[in-house]
Amino acid sequence: MLVENVNIASPYNKESVTGPFFDELEILEHQDISIANGKIESITPSSNPKKDSKWVIPAFCDPHTHLVFSGTRENEIDLKKTLGYAEVMKRGGGIYSTIRSTTDCDEKTLYNESRTRIVNMMKNGTAIFESKTGYGTNAEAEEKILNVIERLERDLRVRIKKTLLAHVIPRESDERTYLKEFEDMIEEFKRRIDYVDVFVDFGAFSPGFAKDAIQYANSLGIPGRVHLNELKNLNGVSELSDLDIRSFDHMIETREEELDKIQKTITILPFTAINLRKSGQIFAKMKKKGKTLAIGSDISPNTYVTSFPLVISLARQLFPFTIENLINMSTLNSCYSLSLSGSAGSLHPGKDANLIVMRENYNKLGYKFGDNLIDRVMINGRYIK
Repeated sequence: MLVENVNIASPYNKESVTGPFFDELEILEHQDISIANGKIESITPSSNPKKDSKWVIPAFCDPHTHLVFSGTRENEIDLKKTLGYAEVMKRGGGIYSTIRSTTDCDEKTLYNESRTRIVNMMKNGTAIFESKTGYGTNAEAEEKILNVIERLERDLRVRIKKTLLAHVIPRESDERTYLKEFEDMIEEFKRRIDYVDVFVDFGAFSPGFAKDAIQYANSLGIPGRVHLNELKNLNGVSELSDLDIRSFDHMIETREEELDKIQKTITILPFTAINLRKSGQIFAKMKKKGKTLAIGSDISPNTYVTSFPLVISLARQLFPFTIENLINMSTLNSCYSLSLSGSAGSLHPGKDANLIVMRENYNKLGYKFGDNLIDRVMINGRYIK
């Protein structure tokens, strides 16, 4: 297959991009991209260059999703304005509401609802996903979610990294009792998961729980990811920074002095920050310190967004990131956080043929709201849009 006479805007062919490379993209005009067996075979100057070449960027990698769930929570939008997110959850709504819906539904229903979401995301340019469990609090419910993730990966022929998530303490339990149950699930699912994650925050788990759970996962060779400093800073950075944690996610309430302790990826979730009415002032300090930054959708019943271009657009308008920063964050650096940047995340020979053909210049992302700027989406060498 040949993608002819396109202009390419891609991260540089590196493991991840920080510093000066974070502010730049590699630009090649009037190129032909040869694709074979789902990989980019070569990129060469076009034999038939035309003035109106379309722009191509790498397809997006979403490193933080809660894709598999049942039910929706649109009734909570206005409620959160008066009560706040934490109070809604405390009253049995929020995550607890979705746990009930997901636990009660059958696997076929869960698959069909989740498939609709992921197909929409693929059509909007996302080629690689991380997907968490966490809407079950026991092994049976969590296995149902894992089954669906695995089936979506097979049926849609898309790469999904799987994360076992401790989301909230079961309402009939306590943190120390649930730790043993969660460690048992890590042991049971250790050959089916890529990561273990813990939601460390007010109303969820303590840094101590996360340390014990992720240490246990690390002992089995499973790296961690962590929800941290989303609602409140519980001093989790100092307690967790020595563990094998590949991505520190959310991080809205992080203090500047904590940033030097973080050597791995920080995944920013802009739609969630906006949803929570958070300023995101710390993001500028992360960028200034040269941290490895990725960006995710955080799609969930609380932040129901299936358009990664919308996430990028909001981040460009409201946070201190250029379009070059955001493309680097949503492609190569997101792949890096999932240990995939050697095979995906930029447009270079030998890498996965995951690409987006734009209707207009990529620089229109974050400028034209409401216009469909994506012409075609290719995932693993096949057009899905």
